[in-house]
Amino acid sequence: MQGVETAPQSLLRSFAPAVVLFTLAVLVAISTTAVGPLALLPVFGVLFFALIVAHPEYGIALFLSTFLMTYPASLQGGGSLTINNVLGAVFLVLLALKLYRDEDWWFLYNRELQLLALIVLIYYISGRFNGPDPDRVALMGVQTSNAANLKTFVTRCLFVLFFVNFIRTPAHVRMIYLLAIGFMVVTAIAGLQSVFHGEALHGYRATSEQAGIAAANNPNRLAMFSILAIAGLWYIMRSVRLPGLRYLIIPTVVVLALCVFLTASRSGLLGLGICCAAIMLDEGFNFRTLFSFGLAVLLLLTVAIQFVPEKSLERITNLPGSSDSTDLGSSSLERRQYGWIIGLELFEEHPILGIGMGNWELARFLADPTHSTAAPHSSYILALIEGGSVCLLVFLWLLWCTWQNLRWAESYMADPRFPMSDITWIVKGAKASFLVLIFFSLFADLWQMVIIFWLVALSVVIRRLVEHTLAVEQAMAMQQAAAF
Repeated sequence: MQGVETAPQSLLRSFAPAVVLFTLAVLVAISTTAVGPLALLPVFGVLFFALIVAHPEYGIALFLSTFLMTYPASLQGGGSLTINNVLGAVFLVLLALKLYRDEDWWFLYNRELQLLALIVLIYYISGRFNGPDPDRVALMGVQTSNAANLKTFVTRCLFVLFFVNFIRTPAHVRMIYLLAIGFMVVTAIAGLQSVFHGEALHGYRATSEQAGIAAANNPNRLAMFSILAIAGLWYIMRSVRLPGLRYLIIPTVVVLALCVFLTASRSGLLGLGICCAAIMLDEGFNFRTLFSFGLAVLLLLTVAIQFVPEKSLERITNLPGSSDSTDLGSSSLERRQYGWIIGLELFEEHPILGIGMGNWELARFLADPTHSTAAPHSSYILALIEGGSVCLLVFLWLLWCTWQNLRWAESYMADPRFPMSDITWIVKGAKASFLVLIFFSLFADLWQMVIIFWLVALSVVIRRLVEHTLAVEQAMAMQQAAAF
């Protein structure tokens, strides 16, 4: 692993790659849409391939962007020749060269990667032996999506493998973290525009289909991405000393919170509360924190009164147990409760290993008297049904390990004298984002999304950086002791 940067200037320098990559992605998307790909693709492809070989961390950033964003059709490729497949092949070669050069197979013993491999194995076995009856499926004339879903999950796991091997310095961590936060901010702004331009879901629920993160076409997920961005921006504001940064970030945080209200997402409102509570508990109830929160809340209330539609306010405040069946959004709660009941019935049939990844829709169609294929709207229930109790336990173990990695790293990085203290704000932001993601997982199917893999990989890299720094300090101390 490379040495840890300690110079104060590294913080400012690390912003440049994230800005360049983000700007490049936007320019390529706009240019190819406007003038066609023929003039840009050959030159761009050769240059970017050379850049990835020289700086693999930029390739990881591109990998992350392909999982989050929907690129123009001209850039997506077709068949087996897609952006992700090409990047995966390049990184497999780079990883093989790295292993040949360094002879370091540490990742084989990494707990988080082992747990991900175990989850893949469980899903494969469950789909192989407990999936829907092929003869019955053939008679219905439908196809299962087991293979496609498992392939997606394996792709995410490979992303983690490449991430932890090629994101190697604090500057890389800052770049990849800021890039994701930038995508989330752009997505939230696009969601606001969907309301103001009359393109929102049902005419009043903000979504983001035209720009930003592809998964944000769902209002609840748009709310989640907005809250994750709030956590990241808050700790940037609190830790990075740049002139005028606070006056830029506070209005942005208010806009992101406004986006949560415009999604009319009840889980979004609760998630926003959890994010604020996590920040307050982490920083303590001091005057500076209370003043910043008070200023942000005052701006939010002022803006919300002006821009949030009445339907959005009615739905977002219609929390479980606080309304009757005639209130806006009540039918959604009833459908979720019904789906959970069906899910528990399916779990009782295969409680140990589940029915296999991607088989939920077909299994529900066969078991539900209404023949609905709606999602269970809970990552925990979906893991329990498709992977059984064993898979859910492994997932929970993975989440716990991720949380422990972040807390362990923070225990050292919180000391201003520690060489990596300048990225403590990333650990704090990742912790708050992780808690928000765990909460949203109760009400949404998120464990196929790249965000959770991004946080898992971040926790592994940050822990390894801290361990490397401690080892270097210990070696230096031993040398000094030997010298005396």
